[in-house]
Amino acid sequence: MLESSSFWQPLNSSLRPSSLAFEHEQEWLESGVDRDIIRLNVQTLCDTAIDPFTHEVSYPIAEHLHWSVTRFGQEARANVRGWWVSGIDPFSDWQRMEWGRFKPDADTPVFDRANRKPAKYLSPSLGKGSSRLVLLDVPESVWQQVADRYQVAMPTELEDKSSFWQWVWQNNLPLILTEGEKKAGCLLSLGYVAIALPGIFSGYRRDTRQLIAELAHFATEGRSVHICFDFETKPKTIQNILLATSRLGQLLTRAGCEVKIIALPGPQKGVDDFVVACGREAFAEVHESAITLEFWQASRLWSLTYTPTVALNQPYLGDLAYPTSGLVGVKSPKGTGKTTALQNLIKAARSQGRRVLVITHRIQLGKAICNSLNLDWIEDVQESETQGMYGYGLCIDSLHSGSKARFNPEDWEGAIVILDEVEQVLWHALNSSTCYHQRVRILETLRELVQIVLSTQGLLIAQDADLSDVSLDYLKGLAEFPIAPWLVTNQWKPETGWDVSLYDTKNPAPLVARMEEVIETGAVFVCVDSQKVKGKWSSKNLETYLKSRFPDKRILRIDSESVADPEHPAFRVVDRLNQIIPDYDIVLSTPTIGTGVSIDVRGHFKAVFGIFQGVTPDSESRQALARVRESVPRFVWGAHFSPVKIGNGSCNYRDVARSMTKTVKYNISLLKEVDFDLDEQSDPIALRTWAKMAARVNASLWSYRKELRNGLFMEGHQVTIVTDDATKIFTQTPVTEEMLYLLKNGSMKVPGFEFLDWRHNAQTTERVVQAVTKIRTQNQKAEAIAISTSAELSSAEYDELKDHSSQTTRKRNSKRKHELQRRYSVEITPEVKLKDDEGWYAQLRLHYYLTHDPEFVQLHDMQELQGHLDRGNGKVAVQDLCLLTAQVEALRSLKLLDMFKLDEKIRATDPEVQHIVSFAMQYKDDIKTLFNVTITEKLAPMAIVQALLGKIGIKLTCTGRDQAPDGRRGGVRVYRYHPPIDDRDTIFDEWKKRDLATLQTLMEVTGCSSFSDMDDWMQMSA
Repeated sequence: MLESSSFWQPLNSSLRPSSLAFEHEQEWLESGVDRDIIRLNVQTLCDTAIDPFTHEVSYPIAEHLHWSVTRFGQEARANVRGWWVSGIDPFSDWQRMEWGRFKPDADTPVFDRANRKPAKYLSPSLGKGSSRLVLLDVPESVWQQVADRYQVAMPTELEDKSSFWQWVWQNNLPLILTEGEKKAGCLLSLGYVAIALPGIFSGYRRDTRQLIAELAHFATEGRSVHICFDFETKPKTIQNILLATSRLGQLLTRAGCEVKIIALPGPQKGVDDFVVACGREAFAEVHESAITLEFWQASRLWSLTYTPTVALNQPYLGDLAYPTSGLVGVKSPKGTGKTTALQNLIKAARSQGRRVLVITHRIQLGKAICNSLNLDWIEDVQESETQGMYGYGLCIDSLHSGSKARFNPEDWEGAIVILDEVEQVLWHALNSSTCYHQRVRILETLRELVQIVLSTQGLLIAQDADLSDVSLDYLKGLAEFPIAPWLVTNQWKPETGWDVSLYDTKNPAPLVARMEEVIETGAVFVCVDSQKVKGKWSSKNLETYLKSRFPDKRILRIDSESVADPEHPAFRVVDRLNQIIPDYDIVLSTPTIGTGVSIDVRGHFKAVFGIFQGVTPDSESRQALARVRESVPRFVWGAHFSPVKIGNGSCNYRDVARSMTKTVKYNISLLKEVDFDLDEQSDPIALRTWAKMAARVNASLWSYRKELRNGLFMEGHQVTIVTDDATKIFTQTPVTEEMLYLLKNGSMKVPGFEFLDWRHNAQTTERVVQAVTKIRTQNQKAEAIAISTSAELSSAEYDELKDHSSQTTRKRNSKRKHELQRRYSVEITPEVKLKDDEGWYAQLRLHYYLTHDPEFVQLHDMQELQGHLDRGNGKVAVQDLCLLTAQVEALRSLKLLDMFKLDEKIRATDPEVQHIVSFAMQYKDDIKTLFNVTITEKLAPMAIVQALLGKIGIKLTCTGRDQAPDGRRGGVRVYRYHPPIDDRDTIFDEWKKRDLATLQTLMEVTGCSSFSDMDDWMQMSA
């Protein structure tokens, strides 16, 4: 330890022999710091000290802080005191660093000259950009803890044991960066390598955006770095932490580090407070749960950093004193009465003759809200006594003049507009397939509506349990004039929450087996995120399975088809949900009633089960689990990751937007100088908001089960992980046979975990898997046959039927058959329908354009672009454009067709294969952008070829290996191309006839004499 000379004594103190005051040591001990770490790095300083022999005066604080002191005639002062900490200097041969930090005692403050407030910490005054970091020296016992944690040997006695930090640097050990020396000392005491930054912005220089020298020294290639800043609730501080973490993380990533973010759950502010309050195991859990920088950045897009006007912490919102006009945001947990809180506001509006508009993203949700607020739903207006006089509710899909609502934003001057579940409403408007054809008109109408309402003293209310800056920023952007939102935030969490059993298993079969046990004792509510028979664990397949297991039980399936089928018991069920639920033993629900619907029946359900494949974000899955308000046990299974992604799948919104615009610009550049300006003919605010929402959805989908678990935990529920992997229960301890035996019979229990074999039988689980797999196959075939044999529709009949909200199964099958006929131009067989379910159309379309006249794909893209421009009045939604010319030209440049050589052997060493691999590696970023295929050096040559061929539905077959040089088998793999036997040639012939006819018509209209003349026509028509 660096100590003052024994010949020097402070004027007035009761210091220990180590020159560390008792209260200063105690402060560090209360932060969970090892006593020896404290004594190696911390000392007490007083303002003035006098040599007992020479009586010469010194100024320790001033000297450490590099303050200038006029000593002549200066009287010794004893009015400033505090502790000083300094560490090891990597640039001074790992010796003691002169730079450090001083914390004045509370009763002897040092005032900041700028704001005249007591300074919390002081550092040496060495000019702008002089701050450094603190590498606390450690005793051998702590060094050994670190060595044990990371399985790296300590130096032997014959080696240099002088510097712990040199050893850390040389072995590229993982680091944790935190703000403050006590926090770093606490983590070092637990055996983690922690570096103390003096502030959240102190890891880099703000002017140059470069890492500070000491941190750059440790930012070596491949090093794992965790950033662990404080838990905060103040909006401004949260914004600063987000900014500092993002910038620091990006600089570390650029240096080659693998960066993860530790998110403290609160309410404790610092990591030292968290460790002291919750223990080392709790920190080990949050450390293990750290997410990559990219995922963290996406998850931060859920943050709400606006300063609340009203801050609450209560189970129900109650009556809110809404303003009479302006933009209102309401963020309050599920089940806290957001809709109920609106009732008095709407009642007063009716008495004033003020109209109310409710906008949702799901019909059933909208009807439930309108029923609660005594408003008409748009489809019921004509039959209503009030005829929509007081307003109505509608889906955002209908927010345009061409819908049945004939919506006109000018009708809503001074009105109250409610965007319920606003996060999902906006995401639906920006991304849903049901809004595809009218997306630009919907978004432009929303812009007009927001501007009209807010400029005529109207009131716009945006409410959501997950309300974020993204939605509020978007609405403010639509307003196009400055407006500060009136914001209510409710931080309430249930004291006990649900008891959640989260199944960490490869499939939900164990959960279904548990479900069967509960059904024997009473009713269950089951929510899933899939309804189609293609999904093994979908609502339809589970219904079939449970009927076979419980033929006497009454089952109600609620999905988008059943609620719209007049012949189904679930038809328009939301209006009477609480009345009919007691009549059923098993209720199967999809996202059709995922949000905003409240099931208030008490004493009926024994448990709620959830099976989520990752079709929807984890936030929607948690919403579904909350539909049943009663706090019965929840049993949940979620996929490890989702099979679907948005855009290019990135969790960085800038990458998502950049990839989308880059793809469109590639294609436009190939369309014969078409006159289209992407920047002028698209909405940058809508694109940016879509990209932000897409990035956070992707973050959820990439680590779905983990995000689902974290979300449940953050909501205040007690989560027990049910797993068949004992190593996940004992992360720090080797698992023995005895431990496994005790886990299986239930004698050994670990808080927060349940071993699968204790309650679940492997044979039962396998029986469930086999039964559900067989049911899916049967249901898929049955549905394919039903569609292929259904009555055919004329174009006029189809156009009329597709807009009907009520459809029987027979009509729905006919509609689907007509869509398939339009798509493939051939007779629809069960086989065609089954292939279409697997994404066959996109593969065939790309294969067709690759193998036919290049004019065909350009014609497709011209028609595609013009269709979007026509529907959007000269504008497009960039995320909807599906142009194919760039993909086709890329595959031609790859010479992918060279693989189609009948009866010829294909090897990874062939020149054609090497060309494809070389080209793909050279343009891997473009390949990623165009095809969402990731090309890396780790991929084998044939793996790259197969991935690209898969985009057109082709696969090479491995037929064996060449002989190795030593004569043995085991040489280079040999592949062959076998043409697919799937009648695609018949489909291609029909498509060719269609395209030739279209081009012929265009030639007649334009007077072109040949296909080559069409280039000029394309430029003129653009």
